[in-house]
Amino acid sequence: MITTAAFAAPAFAGDPMLSSGGYEGQMHTTPMMKMLDPDGNRMVSNAEFDDFYGKLFDELDTDKDGEVDATEWVGVKGRTKLELATGGYNRELRTMKMLGMMDKDADHKVAKDDFFTHHKTIFTAMEKSGDGEINPQEWLGKHAGN
Repeated sequence: MITTAAFAAPAFAGDPMLSSGGYEGQMHTTPMMKMLDPDGNRMVSNAEFDDFYGKLFDELDTDKDGEVDATEWVGVKGRTKLELATGGYNRELRTMKMLGMMDKDADHKVAKDDFFTHHKTIFTAMEKSGDGEINPQEWLGKHAGN
């Protein structure tokens, strides 16, 4: 029996409240999974996910006031690269569309709680096995088939 991998839609595809297509595509990559998996066990635990997004928020929150405003979100010319993410993911995250998806009160700012809530919803959508960790197949949106 020969088994091949077939792509499925990303775990949160089709939910316009969670992401843009570009964001999904850039998140569901092996390099991004590796960035969220510091122990290298090829699984992203809930704690690793939280730790990564906590650090990512802190990197975005340049004035350290607990909120990321539109200027911090898109970055200042010449200083838009986030050290914790791939270039493609960085580019897709730092769009006004993604800010708007997390900006629950439409004040053009994202509070840390809103940032975490948004990403916890994504974690829950990706983690299908019920073991509290995202495996490579769940992360990459792949399912084995014949």
